[in-house]
Amino acid sequence: MRNLRLGVAVYAAAVAVALAIGVGLVMAATPGPGPPPQPEGLRALPWAHQPDGAPIIDEVDTRASVEFPPGVTHAEALQSLFVSVRERNALPPDVTTRAALPREVALVSPRDASTGVRLSLIAPWGWSEDTRQIRPPSFALSGDLSPAEVERRLSEAAAAGSALPKGAVIDVPALSSCQKAVGSPERRTACR
Repeated sequence: MRNLRLGVAVYAAAVAVALAIGVGLVMAATPGPGPPPQPEGLRALPWAHQPDGAPIIDEVDTRASVEFPPGVTHAEALQSLFVSVRERNALPPDVTTRAALPREVALVSPRDASTGVRLSLIAPWGWSEDTRQIRPPSFALSGDLSPAEVERRLSEAAAAGSALPKGAVIDVPALSSCQKAVGSPERRTACR
C-alpha cells in the first residue's frame, strides 16, 4: 500500500480555514494593518513555524534538547513532540529538558536501556545536507484514501484541535550519520 505524504505546511493550508481558535496551527488574527501575528512559545520553533520557507540550521538560535524516558522509540518521541507542541504549545510531560545539542545533531539514540532518545528542539526531523535547511515534520495517511476522505479527516482534526488526522502516522526521517549520535552527541561522524 502506498502512502500519501502530507507535509505540515500542506496540512496547515488545508485546515487554516477550518480553524477559528488557535489551539492547532492557526493563531488568532490581530485587527488592523501590519504583518501577520507570530506564533508564541514552542509553536515558534524553527521546525514548527516556517512561513518564509525552511530556515538554515546555522542561522537559528540554539535551543535546549529534550530526553524521553527509556524505552520510547524515535518514532514515538517525534509523534509525542509534534502532538504536544501543536495541541498544547508545550513539551510532552514525560520529557527532561537537557542542554542544547550541537547545532547539526538532531538525534542522540540511547547507548543502553538506562537512557532514552534525545531530540534537538532546533531540528528534530533533521536538515537537508545540500541546503542546510531545517526539515519540517510530515505525516502519512493511507494512499487508499480518496481525496475527499483525506479532506474530511483533515477538517475533523482541525475542528477537534487535533494535531494529526485519524489514521495518520508521523514520518521518521532517515538521518545522515552526522545528524545522529549514539550515547552522547560527540559519538557521530563529522558533517562536511
